[in-house]
Amino acid sequence: MRTLFLSTLLAGSTALAPLVLAADTKAGPGDVELAALYYYAEQQQQDRLEAETNRLRQKYPDFVVPADVYSPAARQMDESALWTLYEKNDFIGIEAEIGRRRSENPEWLPSEDFSGKLARRKQRVEMMAATARKDWMGVIEAAKALDPASEQEIDLVWMLLDAYAETGAKDALTKVYRGLLFREGDKRLPDQQILTTLQKSTRDFSSEDVRKAMGVLAVSPMLQAGLQPVELDLTRKDVADFNADEKRQTPVAEEEVGKLRAVADKGERLEDLSLLGWYDLKLKAPQNSERWFKAALANRRDEENAKGLYLSLAAQNKQDEAYAIAEDYISEFADNPEFLMNALSLRFSKPDQPDADVKTVTAYSNAILATSNADHAEILAWYAYNSRQYEASKAWFLKSLDWESTPVRVKGLALSLMRLGEKTDYAALEAEYRDIYPDIWAEIKIATPPKARRSVAVETPVVVSTSAKGSVGGGNGYFAHFKAKRFSACIKDIANLESRGAVSADAMLIKGWCHLELNRIADARNAFEAALGNSRTQQDAAYGAALTLLRGRLTDDAEAMIAMYPLSEKREREVRAEIYWQRARSAFDHKQYQRVLDALNARASLVAEPADLSQLRGWAYYHLGNRSQAQAVFTRLNMHLYDPAAARGLAVSSAVSTR
Repeated sequence: MRTLFLSTLLAGSTALAPLVLAADTKAGPGDVELAALYYYAEQQQQDRLEAETNRLRQKYPDFVVPADVYSPAARQMDESALWTLYEKNDFIGIEAEIGRRRSENPEWLPSEDFSGKLARRKQRVEMMAATARKDWMGVIEAAKALDPASEQEIDLVWMLLDAYAETGAKDALTKVYRGLLFREGDKRLPDQQILTTLQKSTRDFSSEDVRKAMGVLAVSPMLQAGLQPVELDLTRKDVADFNADEKRQTPVAEEEVGKLRAVADKGERLEDLSLLGWYDLKLKAPQNSERWFKAALANRRDEENAKGLYLSLAAQNKQDEAYAIAEDYISEFADNPEFLMNALSLRFSKPDQPDADVKTVTAYSNAILATSNADHAEILAWYAYNSRQYEASKAWFLKSLDWESTPVRVKGLALSLMRLGEKTDYAALEAEYRDIYPDIWAEIKIATPPKARRSVAVETPVVVSTSAKGSVGGGNGYFAHFKAKRFSACIKDIANLESRGAVSADAMLIKGWCHLELNRIADARNAFEAALGNSRTQQDAAYGAALTLLRGRLTDDAEAMIAMYPLSEKREREVRAEIYWQRARSAFDHKQYQRVLDALNARASLVAEPADLSQLRGWAYYHLGNRSQAQAVFTRLNMHLYDPAAARGLAVSSAVSTR
């Protein structure tokens, strides 16, 4: 694949330069393009006639309106009804109208102009529909009559490129690129379309191949200047590929990376800061990576950049600073329990460290349970033991032994049982392990009690069964149903518990999630609100309630919920992003386009903007009359993957801006 692009594109390279250097001359419009001019004159649509005349003059600078445009002799049979249906893409109606006319006059046929345009319109609609539903083979089938080397409607060829890329048709893909990029004479694409096509090629070919093609095509200073952003995108791709390949150790050429560093220093793209942070971290230059990650985090709170900063600080043995980052991002790192567990362990594994707070102890405990990590369970058990929390240390030593047996864990459990005065359990433990670990028992009998340097309570781990029969000492089989996604059974079990008396806040929280999964909005809301009264479940319940309100499009109520019950940074960002999206959508439906932009701008300050919201932004600009901004948005969206809605926006905004 890495050589296919250029080897095919540059086949017959001796003839290539004349093709690229050929003058961009334009012939006059053909009969098909002139037909619209005659039609508007026929219909006496003066505004559209003038607009079409201006369009033709922009495309063909020497164009002169034909002298016979108003002549009755030039008029064809009235096809206005057909053209009206054509504008609506009413192909069934067109067939019916043609059938009606032929029934009246069997010799009648639509004009060649109308028939040709109808066939092309059908092809466009079919390709757009297939692209929208990601039916890539359908796109290829609909485009079988397209000639990439001569097609004038370039967006159709871009659609075909996307289809071939998605289906892995490498040879066909290369052929289409060659047809677009290396045309002769007046068929050569305008510079902007060459740039867009090359931008697409960065997705499909290696950086080396694309750069070779750029070297051949960049024959004018204007095009060379336009290729600079493409070159920068290729550098980003090279750096990202290096970061992602664990086996690769040879860095990207520093001359190339230096250009990206210069751009990143301006701080215009947070993605560049993060990209260089991970790049320098892999190169074992943590001082540099620390700078990039700090710059990125100064602009936006982000889990991945915080992780990169933690690793950069840890690599420089800045343990206190690294721990502060882990503590600050506890909520975000909860989704990566192994990373969080290792990051927090410093507070628990060394006696000279400051005491951990309640939030840290809880997060560390949850991460251990999520990963079933025996080593960290042992660390937390000794932490509890040394603070004289013997019930907690007993439970955590039992956990660590369940996962992996070692003499030091048996010793810790024995000491905990001894401090608790549980002589029977101590004797049973000694009988079980005396022959396996004979050297530890003498030490245990003479060990002195700890001095209790720690004061924060360590919770005992809750043992939840994975069967529907319930937990050891709990009987909460509803949780097993929830984990197995048997949501109705989960709700039924909780209802049985409710019938026998009050249930725990935990059960109401699980009940809320089950109802939400089943899309029972009112029941989910009631369950979550019931769990709000308990401080331990309050934050989770507020999060669930906010999501439930948003599911019911109660945007203001959701905002009031998170104002009353603050969430973690990550969850609040998620909820607020959805709130701003719903407000943008509602404002658009009510034609309040400035409010659309306000909501989208507020959302973009929290999270990256996906393509569908960028389309909404483009249309909001368009309706506010900011056509150049709308065109810029739609151009950017159409850069990498063809999308019918974005293409339509680009066509409309471009057409308006050229009149």
